[in-house]
Amino acid sequence: MLVNAAEQRGMDEVGRARLFVLKGRQGGITTDQQGRNLHAIWRPGQYVQTLASNTPLTDKIFQITRRAIKNFPAGLLPKMGTAKTREISFPDLDSAFWTGTAGSSRIGAGLTLTRFHGSEAAFWPDFKNTIASLSPAMRPKGSAVVLETTASNHGDEAYEFWKECGNNGYEGVFIPWWDCDLEHYRTEVVDRDEVGKLEPDEKRLMEMHGLDLAQIQWRREKMRAMGRSLFLQEYAEDPETCWMLSGDLFFDGDVLSRLMEMSTPPATSQRVWTNRWTGEVEVYQHWDGVERVVFGVDTAEGGGKDSSTYVARGAKSGKLYETFKDSKIEPKELATLLNQRGRYYGRAFQVIEKQAHGITVLRELRDTHKYPLSRIYHRQVTDQATKKPTLKMGWSTVSGLYSDTKRLMLDAARDIFWSALDGTYGVPCREAITDAFSVTRDDKGDVSLNGKDLLVAEMLAWIGRSHVGGSYRGFTTAI
Repeated sequence: MLVNAAEQRGMDEVGRARLFVLKGRQGGITTDQQGRNLHAIWRPGQYVQTLASNTPLTDKIFQITRRAIKNFPAGLLPKMGTAKTREISFPDLDSAFWTGTAGSSRIGAGLTLTRFHGSEAAFWPDFKNTIASLSPAMRPKGSAVVLETTASNHGDEAYEFWKECGNNGYEGVFIPWWDCDLEHYRTEVVDRDEVGKLEPDEKRLMEMHGLDLAQIQWRREKMRAMGRSLFLQEYAEDPETCWMLSGDLFFDGDVLSRLMEMSTPPATSQRVWTNRWTGEVEVYQHWDGVERVVFGVDTAEGGGKDSSTYVARGAKSGKLYETFKDSKIEPKELATLLNQRGRYYGRAFQVIEKQAHGITVLRELRDTHKYPLSRIYHRQVTDQATKKPTLKMGWSTVSGLYSDTKRLMLDAARDIFWSALDGTYGVPCREAITDAFSVTRDDKGDVSLNGKDLLVAEMLAWIGRSHVGGSYRGFTTAI
């Protein structure tokens, strides 16, 4: 079993095991861990604990242990605590095993643990603080922590913890559904014709993971019954998609998961530099030197959490030519880069997000680099003083539930995804699709695009396609 092998590897290499197991449903890990915890307290001075995410799950898990004890020889029966304490102990050995609920049970109860099992850990009410309390409760050597869970919400504390596995003292172990149950997750196929034509994702699973037709047929049946999104969340196939499909998605999860399967890595990375910055752009395909190109640009301050990004698309074909993302580039340096890459693509039409630092980018592009104004997106407004129409450079994103600009951007994203799915537009890069998976509604129904930098760049590039070739003559232009 993958979990047991990983635990033994940790013991051999560093003298302890710290595992975070991401799995599909009904993998048998909880039953296995309860058995291991029960076995551990047969030795003197062993204290072990299981924490579940809620009380019903705690009761269910404790019943696993009770069933195991029913099969003990009479002379080996441990002492049972009350239903309230859910404790099993061997007083003569000074060993005990507690099963409790996260948030209501203190880890270790003042004792030092040799084993700890966390069930559905991603759904604990206070994941971060519970994890922080684990380390001082465990023996520094010879102890094992096994946290196991199905995926919770993309971007939450458990997801961030999973991403940091390898750097946070825990080893991440991913168990897809086909490794969870080799016997039951299959529908026997008598004749090959029963299956019919295989879909691209089905072929990929057979080629990369050795699935057979019986497993593919079972997968189809479950998807028909549950829906594709719920299936991929509950029966994980890769350690990213299962997180992404959790939660209240704004965009269609089925569409996004199919696009993720269709997406391809960049053909190459190209080194680029400005006066005070050096970085890379990801190139997806060669530009023919003829097609007009549109840039969608999302700006940031440089040095913070948000990144400055851009996406270069064919104005007519929708081909994805290149993408850029960097959190350290400053606004003036970004303007220099946009000037360089924009001119490389035949003075590309640029839709630049104006908020905050975008103003600096626009001014630098216009005044310092003399980038043609006709190649920078302008929006028409009415001057409040003169009551005359004027043009303002850049795309102004207005926040709020009823923002027209945000609605246009969200509609643009839907158009991108459906067009990419039917083959009339290039599939976005994987990171932009990942951004889309994390777009959800809050309790007021609002949708935030903060931190969705490459997705925003894609939205602006799509909007810019309808403005390429427009004339700004006869208007006063300003920022």
